[in-house]
Order: sequence, then C-alpha cells, then structure tokens
Amino acid sequence: MSPVEIAVRERLLVAAIALIREHGLAGLTQPRVAKAARVSQSHLTYYFPTRQALLAAVLDRTASDQLAGVELAMRGASTSPRKLADAMGAAFEKAENSRVLISFALAASQDADARAIFERLTRGIRGEVAAAADRIGIPADARTVALVHALGVGLSVLNLALGGSTLRPKAAEAMARLFKLLAEEGKSEN
Repeated sequence: MSPVEIAVRERLLVAAIALIREHGLAGLTQPRVAKAARVSQSHLTYYFPTRQALLAAVLDRTASDQLAGVELAMRGASTSPRKLADAMGAAFEKAENSRVLISFALAASQDADARAIFERLTRGIRGEVAAAADRIGIPADARTVALVHALGVGLSVLNLALGGSTLRPKAAEAMARLFKLLAEEGKSEN
C-alpha cells in the first residue's frame, strides 16, 4: 500500500472505532463510516469490501490498542497494589472503551474470526494481569487471574450502564478490595 492508501485506511478505521464508541455496534455501517471518514462509500469498499471485513479490521485494531493500553497501565503500576487498582479502575471507567469492548464481545459471540481476535485479547490481558499480580504479591494462578479479569469486565459494564447513578461502583476501590482479599488469602495459605 502507498502512504496515501495507508492514510485513508487509517482514517476509515479511526472513523469506524469512533462510531462504535458513540453508537455501539449498530453504528458501524459502511455509509456512516464513509461519511465520517470523508470518503465515498465506493472508496471505503476498496479497502473493506464488506461490513464484515471492516468489522474484522476494527476488532483487530481495537484488540491491539487495548493490549497496548493494558500493558502500559500494568507496567506503570509497578509493585504497588493501590497504583495497580487505580490504573485498572481508570481503564474500567472509560465508557467509550467499554462500548467498543461490549460491541466486540457481541461480534465474537456470532463470528469465529471475531472470537479468535477476542481470545487473543483475553489471553493478552490475562498475561498482563498475571505479571502484575506477581509483582504486587498476590497469586498469579489462572483462577485468580480470571477472577481479576472478570471483576474488571463486570465493573466496566456496570459503570457504562449506570452512568451517573449512585449505584455505579467505584472501580479502583473494588479492585483494591479484591487485591487486599487475595493478598490475605495468599498469606493464610502459606
């Protein structure tokens, strides 16, 4: 691809992700993406012949971006459980990311290619969680990592759904509480 083609493809992906952030998966239509990227629909179909091809590219890009963000947050938290809880909490409270990931999960439930990308994302996140757990002194076994990941996903969904409600959980506080319980459990098992 030429530099111009790469730039146009990038504009299309950015526009598609922005539409999903704002409208969920229903917002991902080829006409909307073309309009948002300021290209003709025929130009869009040159790069992404079908909505499914566009969705696959968006999911792949989203997974890569999400993994990079998780890696950065986890490594920045170093060995402090509180810093890690704060970093994770901040990520779970970003509504725009939650909308994209929920849309991603819905696509994965219906499409094997999307599922494969989602599995790559899940493995990557769990690997980062395991490394961070080990650094802060909590068990890094598969069950504990799955628990931390599940709490994060649940917090993300609740925070998106509840918006300004008083029922909206404070993600950093929930993660800090979980880390404290896991550390206590680890001490009692030794």
